[in-house]
Parts: sequence; C-alpha cells; structure tokens
Amino acid sequence: MTGFFGDAIRFRSNQSVVDELLRLKQRARDERGTIGVFFIDDNFAINVQRKKSLLRDIIAENAVLPWVAQISINLLKDEELLDLIARSGGRWIFVGLESVDAANLEKVHKSFNKPAEYKIALDRLADRGIYAITSFIFGMDGDTRGVAKRPEEIMKTWPPGLPVFGLMTPYPATPIYGRLLTAGRLTRPKHWLDFRPFHMAYTPSKITIAEAEVREAWTCSYSPQTNAEAMSRVAHRPLRERAVMFVARLAFRGIYFPQMRRREWGLLVWRNRRTLLSLSREGLRHARTSRQERPQIERIATNAAMPGGSSGGMRSARSPATTSKDPA
Repeated sequence: MTGFFGDAIRFRSNQSVVDELLRLKQRARDERGTIGVFFIDDNFAINVQRKKSLLRDIIAENAVLPWVAQISINLLKDEELLDLIARSGGRWIFVGLESVDAANLEKVHKSFNKPAEYKIALDRLADRGIYAITSFIFGMDGDTRGVAKRPEEIMKTWPPGLPVFGLMTPYPATPIYGRLLTAGRLTRPKHWLDFRPFHMAYTPSKITIAEAEVREAWTCSYSPQTNAEAMSRVAHRPLRERAVMFVARLAFRGIYFPQMRRREWGLLVWRNRRTLLSLSREGLRHARTSRQERPQIERIATNAAMPGGSSGGMRSARSPATTSKDPA
C-alpha cells in the first residue's frame, strides 16, 4: 500500500467528518430513507487517540450513523475505543486476519496479528453488538493442502461474523512481486490487466490448487448448517441484531457464488428456510406481545398523567385529605 499511496498519513479534521455525517443524516431524513457509512481508511484506528477524539465528537454532536471500517485486530484491545465505536454507531469492523498460522503471518510481515488473541478481540466486539468481517488469504508459501479446514474449525469457537476468503495476489512495486518474478513463479505477470477473481497469479510453493481451497472455504462457511450454527451462537442477542446477521450472511455468500437472479435467491432462501422460519416466528411472537402490552402501557401512562398519578395513584375519595369533617 505504501508503494502506491506513499508512507505519509493524512487526516481530515474531526469537524469535517462530523459535518459530512450530519449532512448524510439530514439527507436520509429528507428522503425518508436509511443510510450507513463505510470509512475507507486502510486502518481507521491507526492513531488511537485521534480516533477516540473523533468518535467522541460524533457522539457529542449527534452525528451517529451505522458505520463500517477497517481496523487491525491488534488495536482492538482498548476497551474505551470499543465502547466509543459502539456508541458512535459502529456495526461491522473489517479485520485482515489473513491466516490462523503464526508462521505464515511472520513471512508476510504481519506478525503483529496474534492468532491466539483473535477470539478475545472478536468476543469483545460481539459483547457490544459489533461483528467482524474477517479476511483470510490462501496461497501463502506456508500453506499446505487442507488449509481451508483450519480456519473453519477455529471459527466455530468465535462469535459469528462474515468471513471472506481470497488468494495471495502479488502487486507490482511490492517485495513479494519482485521475489516471485525473480524466482520465475509468476504465471500471470500482468494479472491486473486481466482481472479474474479467485484465480492464482503465481505458483504456490506447497499447495497445488489454491483455488479449490478457496471454494471449499466459501462453501463450508456459508452453508445452511453453518448459518444455523452461527445464529445459535448469538441466540442471546436481540432479534434485530440476529436478523441483520442472517441477511448479511446470505448476501456475503454472493461475493463468491453467483446469486443475481431471482431463481438463485429463491434456492438460497429455500435452503436456509429453517433458520428463516425460526427468526420469523420469533419476530411474530415479539410483535404479538408488543400489541398486547401497548394498551396496558398507554393506560399506565394516562394514569400517571392524572393528578396524583405520579405519586402512587389517585387519592381515595374518602381519604383524610379530601373528606369533610363529621359534624359533632
């Protein structure tokens, strides 16, 4: 990234960001719509103290909107930062985990990612109603056959999220591109001119078909059974939160598998019908309970608004404060 953008970090002022959020919020009100924001910074919290200051200003000026951002997992240890993310509208955090193998991470200069600490950070996010879009890369030199199964097993112990899987891609002006070019391992030296997602641009050292591993990872991670298990792990969370998670998982599956036509979506919904019906039944129960409780709440509110209502109900007509004295 630094080879393309340079190594200087440029910041907008807090007020500039807050003003833009307020404009977006007003537009959503004017058009009677909903809106969400994606902060496109490569690492939204690269300067933690500065980011805390921005989030405090967003909260103070009521510029809160649902938002998504990319943050390195090693920065998600700060409890105050996590609280501010939640209060300012943070809903999803994109985290480049890349691998669950520490040796692999060291080879690509991401040893600051500690696989043993992934679960702790993801649990802290989920406790606040924030979930992770976790990114994994296959085709690293340390990867061997069956690499897709390792994150699959580990993710079963994490809060559910939206895992995405891709292939190591060497870009020009990066050390890995030069190394692979020198070694004669590049199979598509100008792959960026012939964009083909999920196709290797070089020959991995220990794995024959990395593309097959990626397909297996997408298939297993978004199967109906996995979706149902994911929902069961957050059964204690609010229904709305779980419904958003379920719909997001159905949509994210489309990053890899084509599902643009009605028929494809129809099949997808049918295969996930049990989870969908379970959430729908729960939603209907909540709606029915709310309708039954509404008249009672309105009666309580009416009574509270009447004279004496706020101090424990109306006085009796024959209470000492209102009864005339008996003649002697």
